[in-house]
Amino acid sequence: MTTAADLLHDEKSAAIIGDVVWRYHVYNQYGEIRNALKALTRRIPGHPLEVYKEAFEQDLRLLIVTIEVVHEAPKQPNPKNKFADASDVDIDYVMGKLRAAFPDETDEYLSGHVGMVIYWFYLR
Repeated sequence: MTTAADLLHDEKSAAIIGDVVWRYHVYNQYGEIRNALKALTRRIPGHPLEVYKEAFEQDLRLLIVTIEVVHEAPKQPNPKNKFADASDVDIDYVMGKLRAAFPDETDEYLSGHVGMVIYWFYLR
């Protein structure tokens, strides 16, 4: 049987879960978690509801922690740049905090939300 970890480490499924989590948490599109889970069952069919729920909750925790860590991360804007840049954020700091918070996860999975979080919560 497929586990939540299997879904989160499959590139296509992880992208879909990440999209649903963003729509739920950042864009407020689903209202209730059950509606977000319904979206997952439609977009990644064939798994038990508990697997979707566990994968959704894990990725939501990762997104929330990523937002918090990007906010607290040291920023070193380049004085030559007129505008903020993604490279202002100390990525090593962010990844170190994410590794500590999710020690059993791969860097590939942990970095999944970092770029969008930097864009949405720092550059915008």
